[in-house]
Amino acid sequence: MTSLLAVILAGATPAAEAPPPSPPLYQLRIYQLNEPSKARFHARFRDHALRIMKRHGFDVAATWEATHDGRPEFVYLLRWRDEAALKAGWAAFRADEEWSRIKRETVSPEAPIMGEIEERTMVLTDYSPGRP
Repeated sequence: MTSLLAVILAGATPAAEAPPPSPPLYQLRIYQLNEPSKARFHARFRDHALRIMKRHGFDVAATWEATHDGRPEFVYLLRWRDEAALKAGWAAFRADEEWSRIKRETVSPEAPIMGEIEERTMVLTDYSPGRP
């Protein structure tokens, strides 16, 4: 019986270890703001967009207001589990009925709420501080 146990144990392989978690994916978004409608933009983002984004799995790491070439900008950083979560989150957000209604209600032809949007998707380097 001991030899049978030795054969079984010799052939057994340890359970495969789970791979280490991949680092999160970050998304940097920069919106050009228009000075006359800047307060309206901030109210819409603060009072509506953040709540709706959360509902669709967005992890907003931080938000900033900046100035570039003398123009105001709104900058925010999103953290995503992976690219699939990023794509699914944005698809759900853009299709959200409440968000569509809020966008319609806050548009003004006299002072557009914002201009161009820049976007960068970023992956942590293997030497980044705080990387898992």
